[in-house]
Parts: sequence; C-alpha cells; structure tokens
Amino acid sequence: MLKEIKKKFLGRFIAILFVIILATTSCSQDGGYQGVKSVSPTDPSKPVTFTGFSPKEGPVRTLVFIEGSNFGTDVSKIEVTIGGISAPVIGSSGTKIAVMAPRRSNRGDVVVRIMDVDGKVVKEHEFEDLFDLHVALQVNTLVGDVDPQNNSSSIINGSFEEAQFQTPWWLEFDVDEEGNKIIYCIDSEGLDALRKINLTTQEVSTVFMKGQSGARNIKSMLFDTPTRDTLFFVDDHGAGNWNDRHQMPHMFYTLRNESFRKVYPYLYAQTSYSAVSMKDGTIFYNTWVSSEVYKARQVFDEASQLWDGKALFSVKANSSDHVFMFRHPDDLYVYMTGFNGVYRCAYDKNKKELVSSVLHVGDIGGGVGYVDAPGSSARFDRPRQGVFVKNKDYVAQGKVDVYDFYVCDHWNHCVRRITPDGEVSTLAGRGSRGIDGNVSGWIDGEARETARFNQPTGITYDEEEEIFYVADNQNKRIRTISVE
Repeated sequence: MLKEIKKKFLGRFIAILFVIILATTSCSQDGGYQGVKSVSPTDPSKPVTFTGFSPKEGPVRTLVFIEGSNFGTDVSKIEVTIGGISAPVIGSSGTKIAVMAPRRSNRGDVVVRIMDVDGKVVKEHEFEDLFDLHVALQVNTLVGDVDPQNNSSSIINGSFEEAQFQTPWWLEFDVDEEGNKIIYCIDSEGLDALRKINLTTQEVSTVFMKGQSGARNIKSMLFDTPTRDTLFFVDDHGAGNWNDRHQMPHMFYTLRNESFRKVYPYLYAQTSYSAVSMKDGTIFYNTWVSSEVYKARQVFDEASQLWDGKALFSVKANSSDHVFMFRHPDDLYVYMTGFNGVYRCAYDKNKKELVSSVLHVGDIGGGVGYVDAPGSSARFDRPRQGVFVKNKDYVAQGKVDVYDFYVCDHWNHCVRRITPDGEVSTLAGRGSRGIDGNVSGWIDGEARETARFNQPTGITYDEEEEIFYVADNQNKRIRTISVE
C-alpha cells in the first residue's frame, strides 16, 4: 500500500510540476502564449537554439530542464541522451524540454536531437557542461502487497500494485518468446505455487499450484543450460522418505512449449534439495543423506526399470544438511551452499564429472555467525540461493575466473558477495538497527546504510539492466538491488 501511494504521488508530482513549468513559460517563439494544447514540430523557417540546462546534478529520475528556442512541442520529434543513455522526454513547451535522468548515465554528456515532421534531424547539440549523476546502491521494493496490520498476504495475482506472495523462496530469470523479461518464483519453501512475474507488463500470475504438479516438497528449480527449454524442479520428498530411491520422483520437469504448466517426473532418487545442468547437458544433483553428490541417470536398475545416479563424493563426510548447487557460467566450478559455508568443486569437462568439493568460505566446522572476512574466517547463517555475476574489472585484468558469487544469507538478513579469491563482504542489508537491536525488517534505501531484509532466500540477476532481484521471504515481497 505504501509503495502504491509513493508511486502515485511521484507520478502526480512530476505531472503537476511540468504543467507549472509549461504554464510559466512566457511565450511561444512568435511572441504569443503557446500553452500545452498545441503539439507541433520545430519551425523549419527559424533556427533551433540552446542556452543551457538545469540542474547540473542529481540522482536517477531527476527532472532536467533544457532551455532554448524552436524545439517544437511534439516530444516524438525530440531525443535526449545523458551519458549515452536515452533520457525519457516528459514534455516540451517549445522553449523548454523536460527529461528524466536515466540509470547508468554516469558519463554525463547531454545531447539533444531535434527532428522535423519527417523525422530528419535538423539540429543536434551537445552541451559543454556535464550532468553529474549521483549514484548509490539502492534497495527497493518491486512487488508484494502485504497487510500492514498483521503482515499477512496470500497467493493473489494481478498488477504489481495488487499482487501478493505467500513467502517467496526461489527465483529464476528468463526472457520469453515475445521478449518479455520474466522471473519465475517458487512461492513458499516446498512450493505452494509457481508464480510468474512479468517485469515487462508488470503483472504477476500463477503457472501451477502444488496440487496440480504431483510434487510434495519442491526446494529449488533450474533451467537446462544447453537450451533453456526445460525447467526442472527438485523435490526432497518430505520427512520419512530420505533414503527411498524409487517410491516417488526426486526431480520433475516442465517444458517451454507448454508454458511450463504441465509437470512430468524426471528422476527417482533419494531426497534432495538442488541440481545443476552443465553446458554439455550433464546433470548433477545432491542428496540429504551424507550430503552426497550424484551424476544423474547413469545406472539403469533392472528391478525397478528406473535410472539411478552415480555417486561421486560427499560435500562434507558423514554429515547431512540442506545443500544447494550452482553452476559457474563458464563451467569452471559448481558452488554449493550448506553447512554455513560455500563449497567449491571443479568440473572435469573431459570426464563430465565433478571433482571433490573444497570449502571456499565459511567456518570449516559449520559454525553460525556473521563476519565479513576472507576464506574460513568468514561466517554465515544458512546461506541459500546464489547467483554468479560477471565483474568487468576482472575481465579487464585478464583473470581466468571473472565472476563474483552473490548469495542470500538467510538468517543474517542480508546478501553477501564472494570473490573468486574468497573475500566475503556484505552487498545489501543490515543497514540499520531497530530500537530492539534487530537488523531484520522492511526498509528500502541505501543498500548498506539503510536497507533491511527479513530472511532473504532467493536471488537472480538481470545482466542487461544490472539489477538483482531478491525473494525477501518473511517480508513476502520481491526486492531489487541496483545502482540508482
């Protein structure tokens, strides 16, 4: 509700402000008041001039006013870029253009193009002054309407202003056939529903409910890497079935050409929490019992007429935990979160097998804590879903591994960053404390100084827009982390 009020207020404020700007514009180019009703391109019989722009600095979405003459009032014939990024043109009075400072316009150069009625550029101008974009890593709320009285919500579809989530758990990013950017969300640990968040149309829908799938306790999902036409779901079977290899499916799959709506059994195995699909199509999964890692569908069991996996190694000998697996984008490693640490195992591309895991960061004894530090000095509290993000600095330096790993630290209420060298830092969350000393909560704002999460569990990343999306489990919302 608060988010909706903020959006409406901001939109109305901008509209009112611009109407005031237009209303106070003294006169048209021929000396008479032009008003806001006249929509026309530039007058070809008169020169287009530029005198300046203001303000010269501000954050994303700052209204920037460009002054001069003979701009025309048809905004479809006006293009403005700031720092090489297209700036939305809000309106033009003929002598004043209003635009919004866009994200990632740090370079600051302001370029204006005025076109004639046929769309031909009649004047292009670059100002000598630069616009100084104020940037900061910000946490915002994307979607999730929650009753503020009792922090309650349900599975409700609709627009971003009205949609609700029960307890979002796991996220996967996708782009559909029409080019819409999509986030698939496991709503509630165990999957009460698979939700579809359309970032392009800003709508939330339900793909299927738990009762339609035949699944019992879905813990994670993943796309097949070679084609991304199959979406897998990993089921832990539920209590009492940890060692049962053939009674019920351990993995299910859905198909893109069926809009991921029909669910089919893929693999019968012991209870598990996650799997990975390598570029060559090889699939690995892990089990609860002894945190064992298996290569999928390697041994055919004649008695049951089912395919079994091939056991490779245990993540941590003689120990069981909720372990989640994540494929490195270059197939260099598979990272595993569990035992309050992050493990790393190399992938042998020739044998198509994973090599024994090694603790990358976290307490070797599995101890709980919150410490930003290198290697085994770092401390976590139930790390959950993670995502790899390419680091441009590593690319420039010519490093072999150019990806950082970002992971939701569930009970530490934050998102952590892990470098290839094992340096651990906090990206977002725990930015402020309540009067009770708690660092959990629902607060948007600067990522490290202000923002709070409440048990974040799922994370995915839009590489094009450079935005993290976070399943903020106990806040029942989808949050974003981005430079604003």
